[in-house]
Amino acid sequence: MELASKAYDFADIDEFTEVAYQKGWTDGLPVLPPTEKKVTAMLDYIRRDPKEILGVIPPGEGVATIEKVAINAAMAGCLPEYLPVVITAVEAMLDPTFELMRVQCTTGGPCPLVIVSGPVVKKLGFNFGEGAFVGTGHRPNSAIGRAVRLVLWNIGLGRPGQMSHATMGHPGRYCYLVAERPPEEDNPWEPIHVTNGLKPEDSAVSMYPAGTHIQFNFGTGANTIENNLYVCQDVLTSLGQFQAAMQRLLVINPQAAHVFSSAGWDKTRFRDTLIKQSVRPVRDLKRTGGQSVTATWHWTKIADVNNDDQMVPCMIDEHHLQIMVAGGWAPPVSQCAAITSMHGEMVTKKIDWVWE
Repeated sequence: MELASKAYDFADIDEFTEVAYQKGWTDGLPVLPPTEKKVTAMLDYIRRDPKEILGVIPPGEGVATIEKVAINAAMAGCLPEYLPVVITAVEAMLDPTFELMRVQCTTGGPCPLVIVSGPVVKKLGFNFGEGAFVGTGHRPNSAIGRAVRLVLWNIGLGRPGQMSHATMGHPGRYCYLVAERPPEEDNPWEPIHVTNGLKPEDSAVSMYPAGTHIQFNFGTGANTIENNLYVCQDVLTSLGQFQAAMQRLLVINPQAAHVFSSAGWDKTRFRDTLIKQSVRPVRDLKRTGGQSVTATWHWTKIADVNNDDQMVPCMIDEHHLQIMVAGGWAPPVSQCAAITSMHGEMVTKKIDWVWE
């Protein structure tokens, strides 16, 4: 197979590393050399035309071909069998619903979060337990998350101070991936890809435009259901993240999910109750000022600004509160994570691949 990308010769990996920094092929962390052997192995595995175009990555308008994506996956340390996951993630981000241009460039600095669910989680050996959001020695979590970041960096040119203008930036812009705990691994609730229209036997990638990542103490192990809901509601309705009714993602640990499940609460009931309860009065929202009025669901568009007592919803509908189960078994304080969105919305896409 003949590759179309320009080839370089280096004396050793040290020379490659220095050139990678000089040419801006990395966002600061070291990358591996994408040798012809590694890239060809990936392309042979995927059995798709290397010149096939997935789309144009903003803001640099780089053309994401299968070959270019494979090169960035090789730089991130991916194995060939990881490439279908990376490709699906790229395709999901290119869906207009995700609003990749704004996610890449906005001053808010959101970060695409890769959510992997379905049989692929165990097939490829993703970590879905303790330390679900961090490096735990599980290659697929870190390599695939890193590959997605490098695609946005090298093909999309989403680089701070150039075409990306994030005021603070997001620590997940090095690597941001979480795998959902499978049903057979003590997850009592419906998988996130099933909630979003796919079949249980499907493997999927959901790309979520993540803003703020908050770890909070749910207290499910030593509290009432009513108090658990109140704590969660308080986190979701934080005024600093409530200028608009944006999509939210809750990542619930298995202990918390089992506490609710044992009390007769499935994910739908849990979600719908939180949506109903997660409101704040107009008088509170006025304190946020008129910023971000271009947001689709800015609070001034869904409430009477002259009625201080009117309650403003934090989330518009069921699609705007996404829930998944991941992480380890927690002590009574029961840590979970709440992740706000910024600009676009989550896109879920089936991975069109079957692993032998």
